[in-house]
Amino acid sequence: MPDAPFLLARVHLPDDRTTSFIYRCFGDNVGAMDGSIFSFQRAGELVNAYAWWETLDPEVIGRGRHGVIRIVPMTPDLWTHLKPGTSLAMTLERLHAQVTQSLMENQS
Repeated sequence: MPDAPFLLARVHLPDDRTTSFIYRCFGDNVGAMDGSIFSFQRAGELVNAYAWWETLDPEVIGRGRHGVIRIVPMTPDLWTHLKPGTSLAMTLERLHAQVTQSLMENQS
């Protein structure tokens, strides 16, 4: 997956979160079924799109902290309009993220 197009997003793990940290790395048992559903707006409509993600900086994001995640969309075409500052909802994790680097910035 390292050559696949990706976005970067900033995520916050709330102080009142039941889990004390989040950690996910593509090489650590994260496979095809370990992705998430992200929700965002596209042309005025709510889109639910599947993507893989991993924690990036820091690698482990503790409760009450911020960190950056790398998001690798399963269908990149749905994500090309997302610009820095766009909000994403990570539906299964019940977290929110904000795009810091768009998909287009990563394509050669």
